[in-house]
Amino acid sequence: MPKDIQTEYEKLSKKYKLPKYHDMDLVFEISTIENTNFLLRNIIGKIIEKTEYHTKFLEEFIQPDAASLSGMHEIRFFSDDEKHKIYILYKKLMKLNRNAVEVDLSQEEGKEADFILNAFNTWQEMKDELLSHVKKMKECWEKETNMEEELGYLG
Repeated sequence: MPKDIQTEYEKLSKKYKLPKYHDMDLVFEISTIENTNFLLRNIIGKIIEKTEYHTKFLEEFIQPDAASLSGMHEIRFFSDDEKHKIYILYKKLMKLNRNAVEVDLSQEEGKEADFILNAFNTWQEMKDELLSHVKKMKECWEKETNMEEELGYLG
């Protein structure tokens, strides 16, 4: 089945100048699509899956639940400027998601292809910055903190 997806994608790629199949598969795992019917829409679905995952992750960081020890812990290690940069990434992801909904409703192959190209390029621009913030979130767990101060949030 992945071979059929690749063959059909490469036809559409030539028609619409889409990114290479391997690059799209590496980023959005398009080889896991089950059939070639409405392939561009299925690719958009894969893009939405990835962007929604990261949007939710950033949202939980930007607006942590007061009952979430992890969110309250991590946010303390970021400056206002860093939080603002994370919010800008969040906005870009939300814009991609809303564009996907709009394109889905249009059901126009050309618009779907344009969205896919834009989403791929946008993701390429964002991923390194997103990765650097995630690394900092991970590293904050290696730093010494006053546990009583953190547990004070819970009670």
